[in-house]
Amino acid sequence: TVQEKRTYKVNVLTNNMSNIVTIHEMEETFLSVDLSSYDTITYDDGLVSQLEHRHKFPNHRSIFFISPAFIQRGVNDLGQECMTLEHVKMLIDEGFEIGGHSYSHAKLGQFKNLVEISTYIMHDTKQCAKWFETNLGFLPKSFAFPYNDDCKGVYKAVAKKYGFKELFGLERKPIETLLRN
Repeated sequence: TVQEKRTYKVNVLTNNMSNIVTIHEMEETFLSVDLSSYDTITYDDGLVSQLEHRHKFPNHRSIFFISPAFIQRGVNDLGQECMTLEHVKMLIDEGFEIGGHSYSHAKLGQFKNLVEISTYIMHDTKQCAKWFETNLGFLPKSFAFPYNDDCKGVYKAVAKKYGFKELFGLERKPIETLLRN
């Protein structure tokens, strides 16, 4: 499938995760940022603004990290417009990589203790994996922790348990920080 063909740099990036930039809400000012030293661009939440600018950085591996609850609601937790399932399928058809970004994208700080956090992560990650299998017919290889919070390795262990192979978190550099340089 197209999804399998887009994993050509997985082994290289697993060993060298410093050349990754992440974009949340896409802005016109980002188009002038020099990304020549970056191998990978990740897009979090599946926002419509990312879809509209998807061809602006053609020489990079691009991963769109999707939170299924945002796709179903049409907005993320900040009220920003999100893609539809049809948009996600179009990205796949165009050769872009899709990754998991949890099912509901909850902030882990809302839970009282590690047991609650672990229970939530287990349920949410299972639900995320099931959504991808049901709606797209495959489990993505990549997963980005919501808010880049791995919860001291708990998310990493659970994501791997459910079949995600390549995990992303704080090693990604927000594109906004490159505007300041």
